Amino acid sequence: MTIDKSDVYTSYRDLVIHSENISWSRFGNFLVISSILVLAWATLYRVNPRDLPLNIVMTAISVIGFLAGIAWSDLGHRGRSYLDQYKAKANAIEEHPDKQDWWEQGIPITDRPFQIQLTPKFYSSSTILLIGTPLLFSLLHLFLLVVTWVK
Repeated sequence: MTIDKSDVYTSYRDLVIHSENISWSRFGNFLVISSILVLAWATLYRVNPRDLPLNIVMTAISVIGFLAGIAWSDLGHRGRSYLDQYKAKANAIEEHPDKQDWWEQGIPITDRPFQIQLTPKFYSSSTILLIGTPLLFSLLHLFLLVVTWVK
C-alpha cells in the first residue's frame, strides 16, 4: 500500500481538527477542576474558627490550583503550537505549484480551506484564552494562598 498526495493532506486536515478538539477539551476540564478547587477553598474559608489543620488543607488546595494553572497553560501553548504547525503544512501543500492535480479545475487557491486567514482580536484569540486563562487562575490561587494565612 502506498500513501498518495491526498492522504498526506487529509492527515494534516484531520490533525488540525483533532488538535483543536483536544485543546478545547483540556480547557473545559481545567475550568471544571479550577472551579471545584475555588469552591472548596471558599467553603473552608467560611468555617469559624479556622485552625491550623484547616489552613493546611486550604494551602494545599491553593498550591494544587496554582500548579494546575501553570501546567494547563503549558498544555495550551503546546496544543496551539501543534495546531499552527499542522495548519502551516497543510497550507504549504495547498500552495505548492505541483499540486494542481489535487484540486478540481477552476477552484482558486484563495478558496482552499487552509488559505483562509482570519486575524482574531487579541483578547479573543484561542491562543490567549488557552494560555492566559490558566495563568489568571494561577494568580487567583496564589491570592487565595495569601488570604489563607493573612487574617
